[in-house]
Amino acid sequence: MESITTDELKKKMFDNEPIHIVDVRENEETAKGIIPGATTIPMNEIPDNLNEFNENDTYYIICAAGVRSANVVNYLKEQNPNIHAVNVEGGMKAWGDEGLEINSI
Repeated sequence: MESITTDELKKKMFDNEPIHIVDVRENEETAKGIIPGATTIPMNEIPDNLNEFNENDTYYIICAAGVRSANVVNYLKEQNPNIHAVNVEGGMKAWGDEGLEINSI
């Protein structure tokens, strides 16, 4: 499984690379803060939102600690091997609180 550290992902954001971050935490978790520009799709809603993932983009999947996001990356690959999904190692615990937006869901 392909993975990336939070520092590497922050560098991509700082360099203004076009990126797609998908936060798979539950709504009560994301209400405490999300990465600016991230899309929130709770893990249990991924099967109903497969149409959100296309083969032309790379998706950086993040959760609280990296376990759920790894499961989602594996699931997406099983559903469509051409989806480029990358696990964010350590999740939001590794990301920290700096620069997060409050999610108004």
